Amino acid sequence: MKLKPKCPNCKTKKGVIPIIYGLPAPEAFEEEKKGKLVLGGCCVGPDSPDWYCKSCGEEWKSDKINP
Repeated sequence: MKLKPKCPNCKTKKGVIPIIYGLPAPEAFEEEKKGKLVLGGCCVGPDSPDWYCKSCGEEWKSDKINP
């Protein structure tokens, strides 16, 4: 698992969760319902975000900031 970064917008780590792409396993749907991850869909591009902040709604790619 990647090291959880701070949100570049609101600077919190508390509500930061990963965004996963591709065909999810059944467990991933349960983890999304629990608020532990975001399902990003099947299409992923070079600029697709890796992280989501539940506090402010910001999405970003992990290589654009430092943890």
